[in-house]
Amino acid sequence: MSELYHLSYERRYKAVYEAGADYWGHTPDDEELTQVLTEWVNEHGLQGKRVIEFFCGEGAAGVILSGLGCVYHGVDVSPSALQTAADSLRDYPDASVAEVNVVSGVICGEFDAALDVMGFHMLVTDPDRAAYLRNAFSCLRSGAPMLFFRQMSSENADDSFVGSYDEWLRVSKSDYITPREMNFKRDGKEIIIQIPYVPGRSKTIAGYVRELTEAGFAVDSDAIITMPPSRKCGECAVIRVRKP
Repeated sequence: MSELYHLSYERRYKAVYEAGADYWGHTPDDEELTQVLTEWVNEHGLQGKRVIEFFCGEGAAGVILSGLGCVYHGVDVSPSALQTAADSLRDYPDASVAEVNVVSGVICGEFDAALDVMGFHMLVTDPDRAAYLRNAFSCLRSGAPMLFFRQMSSENADDSFVGSYDEWLRVSKSDYITPREMNFKRDGKEIIIQIPYVPGRSKTIAGYVRELTEAGFAVDSDAIITMPPSRKCGECAVIRVRKP
């Protein structure tokens, strides 16, 4: 993962917090996220089990999972987001967060399940994506489930190989510097903040399945759900996999 990824995410969170916004991403009261995580935890009996979240951001999913009885560990690359996550999780002594580069960093420990909320699609090169999946796969015990929630997906997405960040720039015409106006809430009121735009990479469902199976995961075709466009993530999908 290039340094540009790190700087972009940290700049975003800092801009949001300096403007006084409460959250940048999901909140612990997100009804759809709560419903999906509750069903997932109950389906796999994850109460009391160790669950790792990659790209944990501000810890909203961590609060939900901890409230459901999971032993939560979140990792992210942004110190500002992790501080918010730690503050949000202070009532859960078994919960923890750590600053980790999920592509090149070392994931310590073995986990019973893994979660990714809108993280995977933010990795835009194929080598970065493959390295992340190898890391995720290696830290899970045999039989562990992994849930990918709200991942950008479109039947018209281009699944062609992207080998470098420079190649991504040429293909997508996107960058990590240009600011964009976005709406946030501060004390319950809508505010507009200009923050660096961070593009995501949409894939077809077949493209996701190919990546995940190449990484060693088992993917059940009936465990992939397409979601209608939303403010958070346009067209997207929920993908359930497991480590054999």
